[in-house]
Amino acid sequence: MNMEILLKPLSGFIAILSITALHVSIATASDGPAPTVEVQAILDLHCVKCHGPLEDKAGLRLDTAAGLWKGSENGAIVKAGNPEESKLFQVLAKNSDPHMPPKKQLSDAEIAKVRAWVAKPVKEARVVKLVVPAEPSAAIDAFLAEGWKERKITPAPLCDDLTFLRRVSLDLIGRIPTPEETSAFQKDQADNKRAILVDRLMASSEAARNFREIWDVLLMGRQGGRREQQRRDSGWYTYLENAYKQNRPWDEVVRGFITARPERPEDKGAVWFLFERKNEHQQIAEALAPIIYGTRIDCAQCHDHPLAAEIKQGHYWGLVAAFNRSKNVEAGPSAVREMASGGFMNFTNLKKESQPASITLLTGKVISEARPENDDLSGLYLDPMAKVKVPKFSRRAALAEAATRDNPLLARSFVNHTWALLMGRGIVDPPDEMNSKHPPSHPELLDWLSEDFAKHQYDVRRLLRAIVLSRGYQLAMGGHNAPPPDAFACAMERPLTGEAITRSARISAGQTPDDEALRKAVVERFPDVMPRTSRATIQQAMFLSNSERVAALFKSGPAKIIADEAGVRALFRRALIREPDKEELAHSLEFLKQNPNPSAAAGQLLWALVAGPEFLTNH
Repeated sequence: MNMEILLKPLSGFIAILSITALHVSIATASDGPAPTVEVQAILDLHCVKCHGPLEDKAGLRLDTAAGLWKGSENGAIVKAGNPEESKLFQVLAKNSDPHMPPKKQLSDAEIAKVRAWVAKPVKEARVVKLVVPAEPSAAIDAFLAEGWKERKITPAPLCDDLTFLRRVSLDLIGRIPTPEETSAFQKDQADNKRAILVDRLMASSEAARNFREIWDVLLMGRQGGRREQQRRDSGWYTYLENAYKQNRPWDEVVRGFITARPERPEDKGAVWFLFERKNEHQQIAEALAPIIYGTRIDCAQCHDHPLAAEIKQGHYWGLVAAFNRSKNVEAGPSAVREMASGGFMNFTNLKKESQPASITLLTGKVISEARPENDDLSGLYLDPMAKVKVPKFSRRAALAEAATRDNPLLARSFVNHTWALLMGRGIVDPPDEMNSKHPPSHPELLDWLSEDFAKHQYDVRRLLRAIVLSRGYQLAMGGHNAPPPDAFACAMERPLTGEAITRSARISAGQTPDDEALRKAVVERFPDVMPRTSRATIQQAMFLSNSERVAALFKSGPAKIIADEAGVRALFRRALIREPDKEELAHSLEFLKQNPNPSAAAGQLLWALVAGPEFLTNH
């Protein structure tokens, strides 16, 4: 069956029946192009205070492309292709009357950037009938290819087998391949060897550990020392690893740690998500929002979000209210109970108006609860030693139901985060700012993947497999003239996690992957899971170059490595999973010849490779 639909960047799902292929109509241009990043930054700095979500004087919004093209109550402010007749440009010009911003003057450079954007003509919208295959990897490629065609971008070629082996090993199991794994993959003559590799990696226990390490940080933040041990002892790590091993639906996993009422003994670790924060209900709400909404709501604590109009102060305090009855109890991390009553609260907006905090999702759904006439802030809530009755109405259960049963943002958030982890940036970027201020680069692709993810019972492994077997994932690096990153037309450099650096360094040195003491030392210096830059800081580089703990790995070269050309090639294959080029080979051989201790020299060369930027990134 074929079905024709018009996909839009909605927060809701588009109902799709069981189909073998889908015809999608994609509008390639809207009313007008969005401002460039530089132009929007100028408007945000000088104009949005008076013409934004908090105040829209003259009915004008300059915080979104839609607002720009809609204009003010006096009419359009942009005439595409003709800046001199555009009110936006007219009021910014020097000595203009009226003049904006009041009592201020934009610099010549700022005015020139606005003028250049307005001067661009608007493309006429065209509708493309895109046939989307039912197979998810092929569907991803169909959407990406249409984007390349529209933007006249030539994508990079497919990466070679060794590049793919290294890339997907780091992404799925959190380490580079061993020499034996590299050799076996090179010898494999199967046409579908990459798919076979992916399935093998995804089925390994290392994949479960890698999933846990990443999502522990995304859900809980990076913590070391005693806190890390508590997460292990509480069963939180086991809960996340089992979620991957058993391929449990993601909505079920989320429901488990929101309700914190495990029905199975093996799920007791889910409670730690709430328990660790020690009754800090605002922290809980702020941590949960990017998971169930796809966006941070911290900026809405004191007022409506200044840039994303759909995020209200009520959303922030409503989410806090969902946990306002929760409290850790004397029994320890096996229980986070809810009071039977109380916990009602108000918040005050910028107009000093007091409003009740109701649990309100970004989808607009409100979870209502009968409220007593008088505030109920009983001593029971404040007494840490008091026993807590089970409530007849559980706010956490109600939130979990609403957030996981009828909330399309849950699927979109997980899809976007997973895409960012594997591709180097989100379809919405940053991945935890999925709001009107940050529109998706490929809205139809995000819609399709999110709907497909939900339709297949939030199958995490299916989503991972779809992305890593897509052509988009398997592209080579773009070089100096790389296309824009939001086109996904080439591979992007992505920094390795501290865990991946540790295990990969030990494999390079001919050691077993795990070393807990070294892992803790490296993670302390490389704490981020999704850093915004792919380059190591000076402190990180100094640690890798001077740490005695790291140096101990490379006192000598790996066993059976001889300091000759064959040895140099072996070292490059170990560390970088590739052969050295002619220049690298010549310099390496010269270095080895100058050192009277060949084994020590081989270790020094290997150390230099491991401390370099190529080793420290996935690409």
